[in-house]
Amino acid sequence: MTSPTGRKDVNSQDGGYGWFLTALAFLTGLIEIGTFKSFGVLLLPVQESLQCSVTTLGTAFAAAHTVGYVLMPIGNRLAKKLGSKPLVIGGGFTTFLCFVGACLASNIAQFSVFVIIWGVGVAVSYGPMIIAVLPYFPSKSAFAISLIGLGSGFGIMVYPPLTEFCVEVYGWRGTLLLFSAVNAQVCVFGAFIKPAPSSYAALASEDGSLRESASPNNDGNKLWKYWKVVFKGICQLLALDVLWYEPKFVIHAFVSSLIGVTYSAWMIYLVPHGVARGIDRHRAAFLSSAGGLGTVLGRVIQAVVMHLRCITAVQLDIFLAFISLFAFVLDPLVSGNYPGLLCLALVNGLCIPTMAVLFLLVAQEVLSEDLSVQGWGTLNLFFGVGELAGGGFAGIAYDATGSYDTSFLMLGGLSGVIFAVLFTERLLRLCRHG
Repeated sequence: MTSPTGRKDVNSQDGGYGWFLTALAFLTGLIEIGTFKSFGVLLLPVQESLQCSVTTLGTAFAAAHTVGYVLMPIGNRLAKKLGSKPLVIGGGFTTFLCFVGACLASNIAQFSVFVIIWGVGVAVSYGPMIIAVLPYFPSKSAFAISLIGLGSGFGIMVYPPLTEFCVEVYGWRGTLLLFSAVNAQVCVFGAFIKPAPSSYAALASEDGSLRESASPNNDGNKLWKYWKVVFKGICQLLALDVLWYEPKFVIHAFVSSLIGVTYSAWMIYLVPHGVARGIDRHRAAFLSSAGGLGTVLGRVIQAVVMHLRCITAVQLDIFLAFISLFAFVLDPLVSGNYPGLLCLALVNGLCIPTMAVLFLLVAQEVLSEDLSVQGWGTLNLFFGVGELAGGGFAGIAYDATGSYDTSFLMLGGLSGVIFAVLFTERLLRLCRHG
């Protein structure tokens, strides 16, 4: 039930069935993001089996996640039109089929196609799953988002050593077959989705963006007008129209792309980086577990500080980028010291994935309420593009030098750029409003 204004009753229902959906979104993140993190463990076995380069395979893995984030705005828009349930069920079924296909692949081309289509399944399941939760938390969205984000943290922590164990027992093909069965559970989660008591106002407002003017243009070129409408339609579909209305938001879009480069390269190459330092594969897999533990800690800390409003989302990004910068700079000094690498993995796990999960809160902080969900899609889009660049970038650096040290130092440089850009933007904002 809702009041004539709708606001009071929505707040009184804050939570409810939404807590159950939050748990399902938590598990979705655990499965899908955990699966992506396991790609780092699979990199060497798949490369040896399919006889391909590190750059090619690393780019394919990064492209899978890129597709997931680039298409997420479209998935969110479809969730508004069709509802989240059919998309989550369909996305889970797609990821199931793709891993069945990938385990049967006989060459890198076939493998890459199935892995990239897996990213499509993630795009139409993970985002809409979160969209289904948000209407239940009009006043506690930051807390709910943080809880959902913990799922990916646990996935990053649990999946890599589990994947290494499965590869030793069943081989990488058998491991992918197990992944297909686990990813199929997302279909079950989607079946439990039901509409919230009220519609999500921010999503409903998307229809008002980038409408074509009704005034006639008597002397305009019809072909130009046609392509203009097409261009605007594409921008709206991919949530790029936010940059049309809020040009200053391009700063945060640029930062999200840098976070994507860092996130992808770090996640894919952390385990191979440890192996290159002389650590056996079994122990190197636990570097990802340390990163996952750091991610869980980061999400818990983020949930507390954001719920208590001790710090803003952008300020938290600045702090995390500064810490990550030092972790990457210290990496060459640690060399093959296993406890030291575990500590650095934990620190980067606390920082980098937490910055990635703050996108919705950053959009809510920087943009008006009616643009915040679109802004979230914009940041995810740029993040995904950055991920693709990150997967190829670190692989090219390794193929050229035979070492991941240079790549990790450059990732530290990107963290420094993120810190400098956001710090400068906040400083200029304070000066303008001071």
